[in-house]
Amino acid sequence: MFKSSQRFKATCDHKTIDIKSYKPSIQTIKTECDKHGQQLNLYCPSHLMPCCDECISTSHSKCMGIKSLSGVVEKTKIEKLKETVKTDISSLLNVLNKLISNKSENIKTGEIQCVSIKKSITEIRKEINKHLDHLEKKLCQETDIIWNQEKSKATNFISEIDRKTKNLKKMKDQLQTAKQIFLNSNHFLCTSRLNNKYTNVNDMLKI
Repeated sequence: MFKSSQRFKATCDHKTIDIKSYKPSIQTIKTECDKHGQQLNLYCPSHLMPCCDECISTSHSKCMGIKSLSGVVEKTKIEKLKETVKTDISSLLNVLNKLISNKSENIKTGEIQCVSIKKSITEIRKEINKHLDHLEKKLCQETDIIWNQEKSKATNFISEIDRKTKNLKKMKDQLQTAKQIFLNSNHFLCTSRLNNKYTNVNDMLKI
């Protein structure tokens, strides 16, 4: 099959000639016995030659396995055809085996590449996780620093408010006591002092 197509391709460029002008380079195969003038219809396997009936009786009477020439020719054709088919099948099997071998190698290579890709993905993920952990730690530290700063500011603000609140309460108590002072001779002096303290309170409330 495969070789037959090759033989066909090989003869594509051959020039054709007129069959009438063709002269065979070898003698035409004879079908009649030169010695007896009879048709060659038998075959002697001992002498590997075609024979007529007269040849068999005179020259091949002791030969074993005399066969019909047409049967031998047909068997020879069949054997040649079988060999051709066997050769073509062997060539095809060789091609198929190469295809199977190539595909098997592709599968092995693909499996190795698949394992390598998965390993690379795992390594990349580890690096990403490592980077994210570092980033998380850094952001948490920065958050703690900012929070501590704001917390310190808020605490200081509350402390300052508490201090000013205590001073205001103290001044309120002093104002309550001043009512009695208004009744004595130091009324003017007390009023002057209260005005000064009131001014100090306004200054104190400026945070």
